Amino acid sequence: MAVRRRALLLLCLPFAFGLPLTLQHVSAEEAVMSATFEGKPWTASFTLAQTMHMAGRPTLNLSGTEQGSPTKTFNSMLVLRDPNDLAGSYKLKAGAAASSANFNILDSGAMVGHVRFASGEIVIDKYDPAAKTISGHFSALGKDESGKPGELTEGRFSGIPVTEQ
Repeated sequence: MAVRRRALLLLCLPFAFGLPLTLQHVSAEEAVMSATFEGKPWTASFTLAQTMHMAGRPTLNLSGTEQGSPTKTFNSMLVLRDPNDLAGSYKLKAGAAASSANFNILDSGAMVGHVRFASGEIVIDKYDPAAKTISGHFSALGKDESGKPGELTEGRFSGIPVTEQ
């Protein structure tokens, strides 16, 4: 039960920081985020990219949610080197001061899967300051609550609008 509460808290983390309750709806012409999770394709229905300050450090919350049954969400918090130029490589690590990511699976509102990534990388290949959008790629390795390995590969995102908190 505690695992489900903690995973649900992680899934709701963006909203706890006052992020807007409206997420970007994805279409083929707009923002796109996809990956392969555990050998199966995953494509976000909604995306979010928002800069903020956490513990005095500039941070980017980048996430995508695939609606359905079950609902699957990739969420990352990236510690930015330069809040004015988001492009760069962000290594994923465990720990509060490091860039981190996780993958949550909910079915009928109950947490049925949670992978915390301990290694991997999110690369923002392009930041367009005029359009305020980011594009790039990502991959990650981690474990679920029972210690079973979890892998996210072939991650791509394009045209994700970036807002400020």
